[in-house]
Amino acid sequence: PSHDRKGVGNFIRKRLKKHGINLNDQSINQRLSQVGSKDNSLATLDLSSASDSISTQLVYELLPLDWFLLLDRLRCKITVIDGEEHENHMFSSMGNGFTFELESLLFYAITRAVAYLRGVRGSISVYGDDIICPSVLAAPLESVLNYFGFLVNLDKSFSDGPFRESCGAHWYAGYAVTPFYHKSPITEIVDLKIGRAH
Repeated sequence: PSHDRKGVGNFIRKRLKKHGINLNDQSINQRLSQVGSKDNSLATLDLSSASDSISTQLVYELLPLDWFLLLDRLRCKITVIDGEEHENHMFSSMGNGFTFELESLLFYAITRAVAYLRGVRGSISVYGDDIICPSVLAAPLESVLNYFGFLVNLDKSFSDGPFRESCGAHWYAGYAVTPFYHKSPITEIVDLKIGRAH
């Protein structure tokens, strides 16, 4: 049931918070990306279609067996399209109650493991598929993520130079350069007011 999935998501969220990963506050990633833009110490990595790339086998390999069995029991294994059943090979789609927390956990664990094995110290933060890590870790982490079937979006990932972006915040040499977004057509002068922008 959906409330069980949400409960598991909340549990993972609370446990991650004990390790410094606060999924209720994306400003942490935003602030760290600003630091990286100032001194080049931190990289920002963004993945393409991350939640769609989490396979059942990956979750089985990376999580303790009892946790895998619990999540596997709760996940949606079949999708019905036009009356025809399709087996889901991705472990969990967005909106199921624990996908965001699960992907955050997996990317945090992978990033921490690579840092440990490389002997690299420094800030690590994740918010879904937005990953912040020491810049020297970016290349080896990308290789490991590729091994696990994830694709780093090179157009939205930055490990060198003065530009960084994470969780919607854009920085150049420490200065905010986030563009102005307006999702609906501008039809009246009042649509230009900041308060009406989305």
